[in-house]
Amino acid sequence: MTKLNYHKQNFFRNTYCVFKAVDFQSVKDKRPHFTSKSGSKYYYTNEGVYRVSAHWGRAATCRWRLQTDDSTTQNGAKVGFAKWTSFYKDNEVEKLYFIQKSEFTHTYEYFHKNEPAYNSTYILRTAGDTRKVLRQLKTIATETKWAKYIPHDDLEDLRNHYINGLITSNKTLPELRRSYNA
Repeated sequence: MTKLNYHKQNFFRNTYCVFKAVDFQSVKDKRPHFTSKSGSKYYYTNEGVYRVSAHWGRAATCRWRLQTDDSTTQNGAKVGFAKWTSFYKDNEVEKLYFIQKSEFTHTYEYFHKNEPAYNSTYILRTAGDTRKVLRQLKTIATETKWAKYIPHDDLEDLRNHYINGLITSNKTLPELRRSYNA
């Protein structure tokens, strides 16, 4: 399967990308090449695109996330840069996504199967299935009431069993419950 080549004429149609946060100085004296209806500004280079925006995540038909370990904003907006090679196709029907813990946010996030971090221990899912599992992971990682009726001696061990099971298998929560201490 050949990878699509993305550029300024096609990167904004049905793509997934993780932009890297950069300083506002990167675009300080530049004029945007395009401004969207929602106010996001785009600056094109030969290597990629800068995006200045107050909203990240779902952008029109795209899934664009900003990878940042600080909170530098200007009027609520942040600047991200992505190389053209960092864009991947996105749709709702193909199994394109896997889940892993982000080294930046320390939460579970979805990533595209064409990213270098992918390996076959992760289960690929459609976008909808990925959203469902992410909701389950958030509950397991942050709450405790779900574990109330599951016999266990160590909550962290139980959490790890569920989290690893959801990320590396197609097992459902009831199946994971049955396999715990089996």
